[in-house]
Amino acid sequence: MALTPLDIQNKSFAVKMRGYEKNEVDDFLEIVVRDYEDATQKNRELEKALRHAEEKLEYFNELKDALNQSIIVAQDTADKVKTSASKESEVIVTSAQNKADELVTTAEKRAAALTAAAELKAKEILTEATARARQLATETNDLKSKTRVFHNNLLVMLQAQLEQVKSPEWDEILAPFSSYVQEDHEVIREVLSKELDIENTSAVNSEEEINSDDDISIVEASGKVVKVSEKN
Repeated sequence: MALTPLDIQNKSFAVKMRGYEKNEVDDFLEIVVRDYEDATQKNRELEKALRHAEEKLEYFNELKDALNQSIIVAQDTADKVKTSASKESEVIVTSAQNKADELVTTAEKRAAALTAAAELKAKEILTEATARARQLATETNDLKSKTRVFHNNLLVMLQAQLEQVKSPEWDEILAPFSSYVQEDHEVIREVLSKELDIENTSAVNSEEEINSDDDISIVEASGKVVKVSEKN
């Protein structure tokens, strides 16, 4: 059992002859009690500080363990996240590559389809244009043939009409009125000779000039038609 200051202070000694001086012993015991109380108080304070330090040490040890555990968990989590991110990135890259390949394939098929459609359309247009050109060439040749026939028919008709205009029948029709009066009708001949012959002569001259101009026009027209025919 530990000795307390109170035990020292209450301690009593038996008195014997030739023993220690009681007052000196009491004074010394008081000094011992005070020092012992101080030592005990310091010991308590040291024990208290030690307990506090031990508690802190335990707290820091627990904190250290918790931190170590957290670091381990964080490292494990980081590794898992890294692995997951790596796998996810690989999946994303693979998916993107597949999508890109799919888009390229679709684009190539679309381009090939458009190219084939364009070539087919171009062939159709070329075929249609060729057929149309042949049709136009045929129609042009037919038109030229019909034009030649029309030209020949017109030329023949004009020549026939020109021959009719030059026939003697027109001379008889255009002869002066006095020529129809018989010789025994002298009175009538005398009356008409002055006026009708003058008018008829002027009319005949005018008609002859017109006919002459018409002949020239017809001949010129015929010449022009013939020239066109020769050119064709």
